[in-house]
Amino acid sequence: MSDATSEVRTRALELGVAELRVEAHEHRATTAAIFEVLKDLRTEMTGLRTEMTGLRTEMTDLRTEMTDLRTEMTDLRTEVKTEIAELRTEMRTEIDGLRTEMRTEIDGLRTEMRIEISSIRTDVSELREDLGTVKRSVGNLELSMKRVEGDVAELKAGHLELRNLVAGMIR
Repeated sequence: MSDATSEVRTRALELGVAELRVEAHEHRATTAAIFEVLKDLRTEMTGLRTEMTGLRTEMTDLRTEMTDLRTEMTDLRTEVKTEIAELRTEMRTEIDGLRTEMRTEIDGLRTEMRIEISSIRTDVSELREDLGTVKRSVGNLELSMKRVEGDVAELKAGHLELRNLVAGMIR
């Protein structure tokens, strides 16, 4: 009767070891999938960084354009003042018209620049939100990895305990 009991226990232990092997294989597959997701997240972060670099370049270009516009405005003012000095009496009405037109154009450019800057700020804000989401996802994945590693450690410990139990029963 003890031989039959030992054999039943041995088979039960062998089944337990087989189940642990299957679970270990599943955990490996889960770990591989997590690493793939991490790789995709890293790729996405690289893309976001590239987009941010592009936005910074656009902002620099806009600043350069603003400087050029200011230089042009200064040059136009100098020209206008020179013309006023030469044609003060004849051109007073025309110069007033030009001033009004310039102000309207400058206001239009300022409005356009404000809209562009607002759009860029919105894009940067969205990128920051996306980056925050990515960081949270990475944190969640790291927690999941720690849990999986803990499960694997528990599986290894259980496997060792089963091996010792089987070895003790065989003796």
